[in-house]
Amino acid sequence: MSDVASMSLGLPADIDADVGAIESGADDLDAVCRKMTGQSEGAHSQFQSSAGEFTDLIAWNIVSGSSEELAAWQEAAAALTYGAAVLRQWGLDIEAYRVERAKLETRWEEAKADAESAVSDVGSMPNMHGSLSSSAVAEGKVGELETLREELLTEHAGHWETLMDRAEQAEKDLRDGPGQETLERLVESALLSGSQLLYLGDAVPGMVPDELTGDEHPSIVNLWWTSMTEEEQEQAVRDHPDLLRELDGIPSTVRDELNREHLNDEIERLEEEIAERDEQIADIAARGSDASASIALNMSNDDTLDRELSTLTTLRDNLEDDGADRYLLALDAEGGGRAIVANGNPDTADNVATLVPGTTTTWQSINDQMGRANSLVDAAVDADEESNHSVISWIGYDAPNVVEAAGAGRAEDAVDELSSFQDGLRATHVNPSPSNNTVIGHSYGSTVVGHTAQGEGGLNADEIVLVGSPGANADHVSDLGFAPENVHVSTAENDNITYLTGLTHGMDPTDPDFGATDFRSDPGTDGGQWPLNDAHSEYFHEGRSSLAYMGEVIAGQK
Repeated sequence: MSDVASMSLGLPADIDADVGAIESGADDLDAVCRKMTGQSEGAHSQFQSSAGEFTDLIAWNIVSGSSEELAAWQEAAAALTYGAAVLRQWGLDIEAYRVERAKLETRWEEAKADAESAVSDVGSMPNMHGSLSSSAVAEGKVGELETLREELLTEHAGHWETLMDRAEQAEKDLRDGPGQETLERLVESALLSGSQLLYLGDAVPGMVPDELTGDEHPSIVNLWWTSMTEEEQEQAVRDHPDLLRELDGIPSTVRDELNREHLNDEIERLEEEIAERDEQIADIAARGSDASASIALNMSNDDTLDRELSTLTTLRDNLEDDGADRYLLALDAEGGGRAIVANGNPDTADNVATLVPGTTTTWQSINDQMGRANSLVDAAVDADEESNHSVISWIGYDAPNVVEAAGAGRAEDAVDELSSFQDGLRATHVNPSPSNNTVIGHSYGSTVVGHTAQGEGGLNADEIVLVGSPGANADHVSDLGFAPENVHVSTAENDNITYLTGLTHGMDPTDPDFGATDFRSDPGTDGGQWPLNDAHSEYFHEGRSSLAYMGEVIAGQK
């Protein structure tokens, strides 16, 4: 009977493919397309307007050329655009296969380690029959592992078959051009935008709804938006401002315009409510009795409306700062509410990061979160001065209080929102090459990121960062669906979150057995605000090594 220690899973060799080289090939096709259409930085949606700008690369002026020449030019542009998208989808398919492969390998190694431990424990028992017991246990564990190996190899065969089907389809799409099924898949993966499809004349029949309900996938929302004329878009804005201002898949500039109008309305509403309150206080106090004086005093001491107004006016000032480039993507000032602000336009940036905050965060935390986003943008610029960066303060879920943070409920409730938002960033991005997208989860925000990554819709990003994390609802990095080198984790020495990891939210992500890429944070302040210490909130402070590292991740340098 084989020894447990000598057993192996025996997966066949990994596919011989370099995803980095595939993505570089897609970038090269995009570069050729940009040159051909006279676009050094523009988007695919500018094909037609830029057609007359190039002279050296094609021997005729395309605008005044024959219909045959124009058709040839557009056919070439379509082939390059679709070819780049198909290559990128193939790269995603390879990565998806490798993630599933890694999960199988992890399951095998964990089962094998458990088996070896069981055999070792029995063998060390102080009884005269120990060797016999150890042999019997080893035989049983070998049988269990052989059964598991057969199960895992069968699962792998299914993943491999899917990958080979994708490879065959990618080869066909590159040779003959994508059919409807592939076009739908590329749109859903946000590898093709609505403007690209519509300009190239290949909008998938039936994909564009007549009206939106708000439940559509962001890629369909974007296809709907870009399918309309400018006049139709203006009418849609007038008819459905409350729907469009927070709808993933609507361009950031449109959402910003609508939400700034809403912000002004909210400020006016609060000013009116405060004026009415102050008038009531004056009327009650004028009655002159001790009771009325007490009521007036209690009403005066309630500064809820004043604090809300102060937050909103500060937000407006920050948005109107001439030295900033900010976009208000969502605002709901009711209760815990939500507020989403981008520092830098995510639709045009080369690198886009989403910062997901943790416990006790409400919409009124937005100005502080924007400060952290500023620091992250500066750190990204330090890492890469040539590229454009956008960092988004995402208060898009009901964060828990300290007691609720022990449970997973608030994280689960946030999954659909964060997943949709990340899909929306892909759908509205207008540069020919996809942006490098990072999601940063701080504190309980890292738990939200972990749940979302494992949710049905997944987390559409290239990198994730987890800092000060109580856990990401996972016991191994492979559970998150990202390669180990794309999951960056750190906890400061003096961050008391270390006393809470491994309890209710899975393994400590900084544990070496978790398998993620651990990076250094400064120790942080020893002491401070209970219960987690000031160190828990210092990852984004100027001059900290953690901030510099996160800037490099955002800039695609890690």
